[in-house]
Amino acid sequence: MASYHSIKSEFSKYLLVGGIAFVADFAALALLVSGLGLHYLTAAFLAFLLGVWVNYLLSVRWVFGFRAVGHKGAEFTLFLLVGVITLLGSLGLMALLVEGAGLHYLLAKCLAAAFTLITNFAGRRLLLFTNWYAKMENSDVQESPHR
Repeated sequence: MASYHSIKSEFSKYLLVGGIAFVADFAALALLVSGLGLHYLTAAFLAFLLGVWVNYLLSVRWVFGFRAVGHKGAEFTLFLLVGVITLLGSLGLMALLVEGAGLHYLLAKCLAAAFTLITNFAGRRLLLFTNWYAKMENSDVQESPHR
């Protein structure tokens, strides 16, 4: 089982990696909306794809020590799937903040980023970077002899 220290270390690294991915995502969002005139939600989706790619590359190289999925294509697909699920929540939150609360789309993006940071770390760590086999082997739970 991962220790509190190792999870804290991974989260600290993920926070930095997430910050780098966020800068790529944020810059792309601003360029796509202000420079190319795309709708902010369409642009947020495209910028998200760039952010996921940056996050994936840095996460597998630096953040997480264990990789549960041996095939890189499958691993990236699951990594992206977690991101897409949280993206839906993030886009909904952005729409609520922009359309409902009248916030600027870039400020709404910053607020939504806090939501995605935590949910992406948790989802990706549990799905892709946890050695569940070792956890089951080392479990203290004993089967009942009366089965």
